[in-house]
Order: sequence, then C-alpha cells, then structure tokens
Amino acid sequence: MKFIKKTLPPANEYYVLLINDWHLGSHAVNKDLMTRIFDFINTNREQIRILMNGDLFHNITKFSKGDLTDQCMTPQEQLDYAVELFRNYADLIDGVTTGNHDYRSEEAGLDIMLEFCHRIGITDRYLKYRGIVGYSINKNFYSIELYHGTGGGSTIAAVERHLTKTKRSIADVYAVGHFHKEFAKPYKEYHIDPFNKVVKEYRKWYICGNTLVDTENYAKKFAYDESYPSQAVLKLSGVPKRRNIEVEWLR
Repeated sequence: MKFIKKTLPPANEYYVLLINDWHLGSHAVNKDLMTRIFDFINTNREQIRILMNGDLFHNITKFSKGDLTDQCMTPQEQLDYAVELFRNYADLIDGVTTGNHDYRSEEAGLDIMLEFCHRIGITDRYLKYRGIVGYSINKNFYSIELYHGTGGGSTIAAVERHLTKTKRSIADVYAVGHFHKEFAKPYKEYHIDPFNKVVKEYRKWYICGNTLVDTENYAKKFAYDESYPSQAVLKLSGVPKRRNIEVEWLR
C-alpha cells in the first residue's frame, strides 16, 4: 500500500476536503454545490488540502453498465473538463484513488485517473486503488486511508459493514465513497505503549463521502434512497498537544 506523508506549515487548523463521486459528465451533477466547494477552497486556500477518492468521472462506455444517454460529455470531454477544473489546484492535492466508474476505461488500456494526474502534474500522488496519506502539523500526526469502495449497499448499515470489513490499516480516518451516502462515525481504538506501560485511547473515524450528483435515474428505478449531495471535510487541529479530528459537510 502506497504511503504519502506531507508536512504542513504551522497553523491552528487545517481542512482536508474529501472529494469523491463527482461523476463529471453526468446530467445530474449539482453545479451549485460544485461552485460552493470551489468557493470554500479559494477562501481557505492557505489551510486546505484535497484528497480525491474515486469516480471523478461518470465514464459510461459502449460496453460498460449504464445508458450512454445518461451523460452529457464523452469520456474525453470529461477528462478535459476535470483538468480544466483542477489544474490551478494541483498544489493542494495530496492523494488520488480510482473508482469503479473511472476504471471502466481500463478495458481499452487507459487509466483515466492516471491520465488526469499526469496532465495536472501529480502522478507521484496517484494511489491507484488504495493508499494512505499522512499529515504532520505542529508535531500532530494524522493518517487517512483512502479506498473508493465496491459492491452494493442501499442502506447506511450496509455502508458501515463495508467500512468495518474493508479497512486495512490503523489510520485515524478510513474514507470510502461509492455508495452515495453521507456517513461519518467516530469510534474508539486502543493502542499499547509498551515503553511507558500504558494503553492509549484514540478517537478514529469511518467516513463515506457521499456524492456531487442529485438522485440519478437508476436510484429512482430501483427505489434507492433519494438524498442530497454533499462532500466531507476533515478539520485537523494544529495546536500542539491538542490533537483532534472533526468532520463537517459541504452541502
């Protein structure tokens, strides 16, 4: 599993924006929320980092699942559009994974997420299917495991089961997307410190990062929950000896 560590300048607080399931090219992308997200990035540019966790593209192909009429751009146009959107924010992006819609292009020999990273100059930050990004802030260290997610799950309970089943590390945050659900749950984990002969308690998080699209036709067709789009933001304390993580949502 690839690990990327980033040491950030001292600050009382940083925001880590978890971007996933934008499905660029879908008719259902919520452009108003997209505008609010970029406004948030621009307002907090000195204290914000970005992690991208799959399905940036809708990417319906002739041989994939989905109806070609459900998208308003070709996969090539989706790629060009994403590059245009994020080119000026490449310095803020610390990790990128691919999702099930993104890797549909692999059947034609194209890794569309790798090509996106290449075109904005961040191929060193490409994690492929899974990876961990760590942040060091004023001697506080935070780790975030990213995996887009896979399989079905129409309920929050199913999402939570997926999170507990597929986590592969002791990272402070385990973030998935895929399910188009807004979910964040803190939990306790205990680590043994054999040198000081104590057990330390850690507050950690499971997060499912929802989506940027409004309810799609398939959600209505199969009676899935109809919900509102949102994206998760981690608030990381940079105050020495006050290590803390909170979760907020951009809606």
